[in-house]
Amino acid sequence: MQNKLRGFPSYGFSIVVKFGGSLMRDIVACKAALAELERLADDGHRFLIVPGGGIPDKAIEAVDAAHSLEAFTAHHACALAQDQTGYLLADRAFSSKLVASSSLGQCRTLAREGKIPVLLPSRVLFTMDPVDWSWDVTSDAVAAWVAWITRTHCLAILTDVDGVYRSAATKDSSALIELIEAHELAQLGHTSVDACAANFMAQRGISGVVINGGYPERLAAWLQGKRVKATTITVGISSGVPVPTRHWEQRDV
Repeated sequence: MQNKLRGFPSYGFSIVVKFGGSLMRDIVACKAALAELERLADDGHRFLIVPGGGIPDKAIEAVDAAHSLEAFTAHHACALAQDQTGYLLADRAFSSKLVASSSLGQCRTLAREGKIPVLLPSRVLFTMDPVDWSWDVTSDAVAAWVAWITRTHCLAILTDVDGVYRSAATKDSSALIELIEAHELAQLGHTSVDACAANFMAQRGISGVVINGGYPERLAAWLQGKRVKATTITVGISSGVPVPTRHWEQRDV
């Protein structure tokens, strides 16, 4: 999207990708997802990746469940867990075009150079302190907030399930919600997207998709406007941002 604010250069990201830490449980699938993002970047998509907390985050949750950590400790440790996942994703063992950075300015430069920036969010979170120190706020909400501050109107949440399911029935394919407005998603509470993220998307006019990163070809098809097995999140007119128009074709992915 062209920037129209004089003196405020656009970050130029076409989509923010929340790369779920759960995808790192299967290293082969993780590498395949990153390879697809690199291919799409070569086709002209300008991604900004926000990593999930992954394995380090789960360890922190386990300690909290046993010993009830202070909010300060849990919040800061989980933000640093996102950094750790980001460093791993950007390592040459996993990718060739991803570069980790804690600076949004550097992320913009990297994208212009044809790289895929991976935001290490802890420094920004600690400096600006934009979210509650609560387990209700996950890396989904952080990614939605990053999309907003970079004026990126689309958020792709790559996770280990096919999308958002009614009553969390992830084993029931008929329960998959293919299309939902962000405010309706927020009303469902915590699903495969945290409720804070869904509400933020509704209020800030950020559309997007929840998609299984284990099938990275689905993201490419979704970006082409094809109907895929995923949950597309739209935003209403009340948000001030038009509802995105998608060309739905017969599902082939």
